[in-house]
Amino acid sequence: MKKLLILICCATLLSCGHKNQTKVADTIEENANGETLNDIRFEGWGKNEWVDNEYIRTLRNYLDEYNGGKIKDARLDEYKDYIKGKFVIANIEPYIVGGAYISIIFYDNPDKIFSAAVYSDVDIKTREVTNYKFRSMDLTLTGYDVTQEEIQQFLKECPEHKLW
Repeated sequence: MKKLLILICCATLLSCGHKNQTKVADTIEENANGETLNDIRFEGWGKNEWVDNEYIRTLRNYLDEYNGGKIKDARLDEYKDYIKGKFVIANIEPYIVGGAYISIIFYDNPDKIFSAAVYSDVDIKTREVTNYKFRSMDLTLTGYDVTQEEIQQFLKECPEHKLW
């Protein structure tokens, strides 16, 4: 249990300090102030924004559509037995190529960690972030030592987190 709590709580706290790390991201397009698109995307984000945001909702919606047969995605077919049901965020951070990189643990398959990339468009002039898009998801770790009971305990101790 301690491993899960440490992983998720530290990841959330670390995500809050990513402002300086995003300087390497989306370097193709910088505004006149030298800001990257990720600087704009995640400007002012605190703990609550990192655990509940449009990037996570976009991922959840995409998985719901895939699992419901509304869309096909051959890249996910090999994982179809593992990616049903709800998940908890293990880590979320700005993705070096733009958008968010999200690591998740499915409640029904807690021994696996998946990582997904979700992109968004940024209007540099208005600083508006729109058009969130699922890009990819891969199995990044198997044999992870966490149980459903530990996830439940974590959610009880860290109420800002939830099952998505």
